[in-house]
Amino acid sequence: MEHALSLPRERVVTALLWRPEWPAAIVIAAAWVASPVLHASAVAPPALAAWALMVVAMMGPMALPAVRHVALNSLRARRGRAIALYFAAYVTVWAGFGCVALTGEWLAMSMLGIDRGAVLAAALALAAAWQVTPVKRRALFACTRTVALAPRGRRAHVACLRFALLQGRRSVISCWALMLVMVAVGHASLPWMIGLTAFVLFEELTLVGRETLPSAAVGLVLAAVLVATGL
Repeated sequence: MEHALSLPRERVVTALLWRPEWPAAIVIAAAWVASPVLHASAVAPPALAAWALMVVAMMGPMALPAVRHVALNSLRARRGRAIALYFAAYVTVWAGFGCVALTGEWLAMSMLGIDRGAVLAAALALAAAWQVTPVKRRALFACTRTVALAPRGRRAHVACLRFALLQGRRSVISCWALMLVMVAVGHASLPWMIGLTAFVLFEELTLVGRETLPSAAVGLVLAAVLVATGL
């Protein structure tokens, strides 16, 4: 009986060893649960904190292949630290972009008096235009690039940080315009979060998604027209 119970345990342990990115996946899942709960609370969260939580939920899944690379190329004794270091640096890059994007939103709506619908339509149109640029295409096809990681010591930490900053920068170059859409909708809409996350996952993790950028641009243009006309 004890042997029979130990078999599932062994399988779980083996699966976790082969999927060492699971701690990051748990953090991402928690962000998906916490984000709508936070926005539904009576106390409005700070804009940058809400943005960081949304980034973990939406951009975190795209980071999992890189997190797996970091974990598998780190000694087991420092694997947890390596994953935490990479993920924190990756989210920090997006937080920096968030500061700029949220400031731009405030200027557009508070200082210039532009309504949210117009901001959203403009963001969708900008995202459509960015989809067909060579810069976007190069950044998208660079998503599978990795770097060599030192096994231990300060060199390991530096290499991990460098890889996180490289991937964070590449991710921002590829997805900044799409994430402006989330800024425009107030980064509190669960349907928009789900839709855009699926959109980005399809682009980043499938060859078909990378080859259909013009079609995606057409879809974004149609969405911009629908928002602009109030349909």
